[in-house]
Amino acid sequence: MPAHPLTDSLFAHYPRPQRQDCSFYHSFDLPEGEIIGQWDLRQHADQYLGGVALNQRSVLEVGPASGFLSFHMENQGAQVTCVEPPLSYLWDAVPFADYDLEHWRQEFTAEIQKVRNSFWYVHHQKQSRVRLLETDPYAIPAAAGQFDVGLLASVLLHCRRPFDLLESVARRSERTMIITEIWNPTLGEGPVCMLLPHQGMKQVHTWWHFTPQFFISALGILGFTEARVSLHTQRQPAENREVTLFTVVCERPESQATSTHRPR
Repeated sequence: MPAHPLTDSLFAHYPRPQRQDCSFYHSFDLPEGEIIGQWDLRQHADQYLGGVALNQRSVLEVGPASGFLSFHMENQGAQVTCVEPPLSYLWDAVPFADYDLEHWRQEFTAEIQKVRNSFWYVHHQKQSRVRLLETDPYAIPAAAGQFDVGLLASVLLHCRRPFDLLESVARRSERTMIITEIWNPTLGEGPVCMLLPHQGMKQVHTWWHFTPQFFISALGILGFTEARVSLHTQRQPAENREVTLFTVVCERPESQATSTHRPR
């Protein structure tokens, strides 16, 4: 990623990077040909998004990575705004006492920078109007606007404070919240989150597995009381496997939703 965005406004915009400076988290079909990323959502993107109709709706997405879902939603007629933390902050790393976290951060930051380059590479290829806000996702500013839909797509498993991030996005979302995470059927049907890292598994970038009911209960607290859940399978070429995920769609009752103010 270039050192500085092209504008000093609220939303960042970077020049097109070189292809060799990109690392693609998502697979794409581009004019130059097919790009195979770590995840391939092309066949089942609508299932990933819970079948929510997005035409003429505004969407706030946290953690777009290479942006496949961002650009897919834009193609469906949505007005999309993405949030990424500044690279100086980057990640809620698990603070193992005997782990060289500083070395890990240096290597991981370089890789994430290449992933963010891939977002801008595709953004320029598609002449996209998707907006990107670099800010603390736990405290999304009111200046970002209000949105019809909030989307957290395989993000919360990486977050130290998942409820706080849910609340931050819900505060900016008028009607609908979409949450997608890996499905772990061993967790049962209760409102459960399971801490993944331990001394036998020193992974510093992933914190949790969740049940769908965890998000139904949490978003119900925040006023999104109409819920539905679906399961779907997505390809992960990086691991040569198919992965089952769940998507929870929670909505405010129409009588309680405030009037929508779409960003301009």
